[in-house]
Amino acid sequence: MNILESVITKSGNKIELIGCEGESQVLIIGVFHGDEPQGKYLIDKYLEYVYSYPPLEGGSESLISGRGNIAKHHYANYMISHAKELRNNATIHEQILWKYLKQHKFMNLKFRRQQPIGNYIVDFVCCSPKIIIELDGSQHIENKNYDEQRDKYLSDLGFKIIRIWNNDIISNIEGVLSFIKQEIENPTRKSKISTLPQGEGRLLFIPCLNPDGLQNNTRTNANGVDLNRNFPTKNWGGVNVSTDGNPECQDSSLYYGGESAGSEIETKFVIDIIEKYKPKLILTLHAPYKIVNYDGPAQDIAQKISEIINYPVEPSIGYPTPGSFGTYCGVERNIPIITLELDEKIPVEQLEQPVFEIFDMLRTMYLV
Repeated sequence: MNILESVITKSGNKIELIGCEGESQVLIIGVFHGDEPQGKYLIDKYLEYVYSYPPLEGGSESLISGRGNIAKHHYANYMISHAKELRNNATIHEQILWKYLKQHKFMNLKFRRQQPIGNYIVDFVCCSPKIIIELDGSQHIENKNYDEQRDKYLSDLGFKIIRIWNNDIISNIEGVLSFIKQEIENPTRKSKISTLPQGEGRLLFIPCLNPDGLQNNTRTNANGVDLNRNFPTKNWGGVNVSTDGNPECQDSSLYYGGESAGSEIETKFVIDIIEKYKPKLILTLHAPYKIVNYDGPAQDIAQKISEIINYPVEPSIGYPTPGSFGTYCGVERNIPIITLELDEKIPVEQLEQPVFEIFDMLRTMYLV
């Protein structure tokens, strides 16, 4: 993942589009309103967990986590704690191989041991190139179905998986190292597992569209404009847009949509991204209504998201939204757009599991 586009705001903060080069299909946007920070947190964590972004520095022992493909997900605290426990209680086979892999000793590559990736913890991983080394004993024969599911998930993230038998570590370590070297030098060659990367470039992220508002803990940007009322729609309303006094509509029944439609740096940035990258689907993260709102031809996708997060699907937010992003993209341009209104009354960490599962679903929906 790389910074593909960026712009500086009025207050000198940076807005970034993060993704992979190539064909992208889904745009995910975090903070529209500065007093709704959940979206940035969740996107930043997902990028760290799944894509190891931003890249880890030098000898850092920071853990990589991510979304598993089985049962329920338990990100962050549990996985980190369990990984530390495994490192502290390494098997004799792991200890032997680690002597050769640590501190860039092997092919000058940075390996980490017992690293969480999703609900799985891999024995050894190198992020560049994307290599996982797993040590197998007799238990892996008994857990064949689990291993196949695990390997598919890791392969879909772009990792090549190299499996080594424990007995070979003891009896033929030089042969093991030679085999690993051959597998790394021949990325297209299949080892025990097929590992064709899939779907990595399908997601684009704008973690925070309103960094000035986030910095000041205000709904609006530095110009006092509600970005979600500033888009050049047919119903854009400009100054003091009424929401009919809806008592649930944040703190006020009047919103400022800007001096003109599309006047703000932030709005122009998003419009340019949509025109350039032409996403097939857009997901925005808001709070606090606990609903899956949609515009355009997105009802089926909204229902799938609802089944993951257990929020009701609502085609309307319940009050007028002139100049909104949903109207601009979904109603007037027929781009499927989901506004996921998150629960702000629970710790944001509790949202990681369902939201990351939603991201993963969107990442794989548009594979060609």
